[in-house]
Amino acid sequence: MPVKDSPEGSRPEATRVEAVYEQILLQIVSGALTGGGEIKSTLLAKQLGLSRTPVVQALQRLAADGLVTLEMNKRAVVRPGAENWLVELHELREWLEPPAAARAALHLSVEDLARLRVHAEEARPHSHAEWPAAAQRFDFALHLTIADRSGNFALRETIRKIWAFKRLSYLAAPERPETLERGYGEHLSLLDALERRDGETARAAMLFHLRSAGTLRQNSTIV
Repeated sequence: MPVKDSPEGSRPEATRVEAVYEQILLQIVSGALTGGGEIKSTLLAKQLGLSRTPVVQALQRLAADGLVTLEMNKRAVVRPGAENWLVELHELREWLEPPAAARAALHLSVEDLARLRVHAEEARPHSHAEWPAAAQRFDFALHLTIADRSGNFALRETIRKIWAFKRLSYLAAPERPETLERGYGEHLSLLDALERRDGETARAAMLFHLRSAGTLRQNSTIV
């Protein structure tokens, strides 16, 4: 499938590389590209309507992330188990985000909490036609604000790096309204704990939310 918003000359190089990276990663986590399978850069470039350069650069990024290997002859091969990338990132979130929530409860500003409460109000289920998109914005805002206010630079950057893939999860398997509604309630419980400056309840609410999200996934490799 061609990369959206082509032709190639209309997109900055970095944007093209990012789009190709996401296209390949979506194919890996969906099982369309399986472990041990070769990714032919020339063929892929033709399918996407691009030159080979952004495809090669995207494959180099995937290799840096450990999802493909680039062999001596420059062949790109999908690593076995790479289809579980999003699931294993979610597992990593279960280790990192609960303590981040406990720490953030002590550091969030009044302005942070007010902004998150506005997001929550905008995302109330079935309150307007666009509430699912607002629920996703609340999702991002809550988790990333917690990361930013965790008081640990390395923790913040690691969580932000992991969350760079959350949009990909939404693209790979859009969440059903009932799943978004359940997640909204869990987000509210977490926000309530943060507003009370109750770090241990925030930790528990975050862990419950992440484990709940894992049980609701519709695809075994998408979360």
